[in-house]
Amino acid sequence: MEKPELVIFDMDGLMFDTGQLAYRAYIEGAKNFDFTVNHSVYYYLTGRREPEIRDGMKKLYGKDAPVSEWRDKIILNREKILSDEKRVYKKNGLLELLEFLKKNYYKIALASSNSREKIKHYFKIEAMPDVFDIIVSGDEVYNGKPNPEIFLKACEKANVLPEHALVLEDSIVGIKAALQGNIKAFLIPDDISNLPTHKGKHPLLINPEESLITIPENVETFKSLLEVIDYLK
Repeated sequence: MEKPELVIFDMDGLMFDTGQLAYRAYIEGAKNFDFTVNHSVYYYLTGRREPEIRDGMKKLYGKDAPVSEWRDKIILNREKILSDEKRVYKKNGLLELLEFLKKNYYKIALASSNSREKIKHYFKIEAMPDVFDIIVSGDEVYNGKPNPEIFLKACEKANVLPEHALVLEDSIVGIKAALQGNIKAFLIPDDISNLPTHKGKHPLLINPEESLITIPENVETFKSLLEVIDYLK
């Protein structure tokens, strides 16, 4: 590939180890309301904004299941875990990749479905360096992923054409958003396979795995952000 002018980072699950935190909150809430949950449920819902997550839960479990109450509990559980641990933990290779990009004169953007307040909080507790040229938050766009709006807005702010940018994502819905915006994307999956599943009285009405897009051959997949450095070199 030609050297991109702009590298766009997702945040949750890509920069920080928030997938583990979020899925733990899912499991605790699932036990309270007795929902069936597996790793594919998380992968299906992650990367979206809050309204899209709730809509996605209704598709998975049906409109009559108490998904809104469960989602509210998930949020409370997640905030409690965050309050107790006071960390979201940088992903392996994050600082090294940011340093490499800065030294080699790439423009760097963050495009996260989270609110700007949440982004600021995570950056503060993880003592993140001030290296991002552009930050676009979920409350700055009308459409959530898989709509490409957030990535296209980052390109617009950076004055870079989408075909000259590169998106780094951990979620399939984020990859789909990048591709729909004609932006090259790398997938660095967020591994939560070490965490348990739960079988409850509220079953899955559709298989979330079947709803995930097949990753196109032109999307490179890496195990860590360190591998991205090697590829760009």
